[in-house]
Amino acid sequence: MLKKKLKLDGKVALITGSSRGIGRAIALAMAKEGANIIITYNTQKGKAEKVVLEIKKIGSKAIAAQMNVSDRKNVQQTIQKVFKTFKRIDILVNNAGINITNDFDKISDKDWDKVVDTDLKGPFIVTQEVLKVMKKQKSGNIINISSLSGEDGGPRTPSYAAAKAGVLALTLNEAIFCSKYNIRVNAISPGVIASELTEETMHPEVKKRRLSQILLGRFGKYEEIGPAAVFLASDDSSYITGEILHVNGGAHLKL
Repeated sequence: MLKKKLKLDGKVALITGSSRGIGRAIALAMAKEGANIIITYNTQKGKAEKVVLEIKKIGSKAIAAQMNVSDRKNVQQTIQKVFKTFKRIDILVNNAGINITNDFDKISDKDWDKVVDTDLKGPFIVTQEVLKVMKKQKSGNIINISSLSGEDGGPRTPSYAAAKAGVLALTLNEAIFCSKYNIRVNAISPGVIASELTEETMHPEVKKRRLSQILLGRFGKYEEIGPAAVFLASDDSSYITGEILHVNGGAHLKL
């Protein structure tokens, strides 16, 4: 019986904000395809270490590293630390993000800055620092996690929507710049993901309206984002850069 060829065998992937949610799902999906994973977290050390154990059970190597994506010095120190362990970084997934909901006329400067610093400045800083490694390798793959909110304005999420729209523009700019270094850059734009948090925080009327906008008639699952990231990180997408992959059940067609 022929052994299945793993799509990311031996690759090293750094995934920000991967102690839970979409980041965790991407980490597990990549590990199943043979990648060694750097799990980064800001405050959720315990959850990050649990994901590391899950990955090791799959058979891949993994470490957890604290990283505040909006703090350049901290990012630099973390990248130096993980580079000593793996000696390379083949894949970067900019996933770390936060959201603070409020009406446009009520969101404070403090809350605006907090979201934009994490969701837009964060990917900018981390990518700049990881590029130092990838440029020397003359290879790499960068995946930015945006959101449908960056395209539809996001109800009651002005800072999040603006930041995620910025991530889409940043992806295009990075793809142009990085091409000369043999580095591909793409984005994934997920729609609403079904979770306990969604059920607890989404108003029934908002939920009903959101579902009506989705062609497939349901919210997504974390596990449906992982394969999309594997595709963009693998040679299956070797001729794709500067693209936005919508994983939202067709909701972007109803904008």
